[in-house]
Amino acid sequence: MANLFTADDSTGPRYLDLTNGGTDVFYDVLTLAGCVIAQTPWQRNLVLRFADGHRLGRGCDGFDLAELPWTGDWPAEKAFLDQLIALALTRHGWDRLNYDPPYAIQYLTRFREMLAGYTPVPEPTPKWGDWRLPPAAALTAECDTHSLYVGEYGCRLCDEYIQPPP
Repeated sequence: MANLFTADDSTGPRYLDLTNGGTDVFYDVLTLAGCVIAQTPWQRNLVLRFADGHRLGRGCDGFDLAELPWTGDWPAEKAFLDQLIALALTRHGWDRLNYDPPYAIQYLTRFREMLAGYTPVPEPTPKWGDWRLPPAAALTAECDTHSLYVGEYGCRLCDEYIQPPP
């Protein structure tokens, strides 16, 4: 199975097609970067999406950028997602992975290009809820080992189901 990340209304590339393993890598490196810089409720909800991503429904976890619950503050939200990707591209936190992600730079670069060509449109009733509201504090508690959000399913780097053994 594969996961398709799209930006149907982008003037740049319109999709990123990842295997299940590629999706895990993509979410791992985005979570490593995002947990460090997320400050607002919207930012924390986005990073939680990555932290919990691909834990259930494997092969069905891609999304279109239009599905993100953009608000009237979408320029700042888009800038944050770009900053998050930029930090991940520096390999921030990758030393905490027990594997080498050889294609992660390609995934991140493509996703960043998709984002650059995309103009968000706020949705009055987003299907992922209102990210202007802060997530429950228990979800953004940090793993003692990896300093990542524990989210709904625990630290993704502690999850033996998605992480290769060291």
